[in-house]
Amino acid sequence: MQSFDPVISINSGQFFLWEKRNESWYGTYGSRIIKLKTIDGSPEFTSFPEFKTFEKKIFRLDDDIKAIFAELTRDPLVHTLIKKYPGLRLMRQEPEQCLFSFLCASNTNIPMIRRMLYNLTRRLGAPMSVDGMEFFTFPTAAEISKATTEQLRSCSLGYRAKAIKEVAQNIAEGTLNLESLRRIEYREAKSQLLQVRGIGNKIADCVLLFSLEKLDAFPIDVWISRALSQHYSWLLDRPLGNALTPRQYDSLSERMRLHFGRYAGYAQQYLYYDIRQRAGKKW
Repeated sequence: MQSFDPVISINSGQFFLWEKRNESWYGTYGSRIIKLKTIDGSPEFTSFPEFKTFEKKIFRLDDDIKAIFAELTRDPLVHTLIKKYPGLRLMRQEPEQCLFSFLCASNTNIPMIRRMLYNLTRRLGAPMSVDGMEFFTFPTAAEISKATTEQLRSCSLGYRAKAIKEVAQNIAEGTLNLESLRRIEYREAKSQLLQVRGIGNKIADCVLLFSLEKLDAFPIDVWISRALSQHYSWLLDRPLGNALTPRQYDSLSERMRLHFGRYAGYAQQYLYYDIRQRAGKKW
């Protein structure tokens, strides 16, 4: 297997509910708590409740990473970044948790996203004892839908509380079925997500990429816009501003999907990680 570093991967802006306690990392994955400990340079994983070989699922170790890298390294910059960050991987998230995580991620920074999500788990999730410490599972959409808007605001969600409650109600009532989106192609899956109020282009692409097997999805935020402006100006119609209209986003995302191909989402993660690293941003 190619070089793999789970610590880099969990601290790369794609999965927010991880924290280091003592010498181990603990992550909330839906109704489970995941433990990651490095022993003699090798990662060891434990799941509570037990879920054997779950690390293959979460860290996409079932992907043919050699074939993916072989295809992506046709792009000179991505080729360089893969060599620069060989341990970085995409992660496969639980869909509901992923969706609510990126609903919290709008117009804020990673420390604040973590604060909102930790507050949400402590307010609405179930407590679980692991290694003598208390953790909380991630609440289901049904549980979130039953919370009042005021209760959600008390989790530091601010204006996002209303949209999060509405999205949770859509899932709880069956109007939005995330699992069904795995079985259809990217454009149709994204179209269905965008029909739900509160879900925009970037949120939809993040959910499709990180939890619904659409590895060609190419989320664009301010960091990716900067990376594209710096390195791919020859693919742009005009200089990118800080905000894209929906039409501009669609056009740019499609262009980058065509350029990088069926693993565009992998390329996006390397570009995102690199530009934030070079800017000295903390994870």
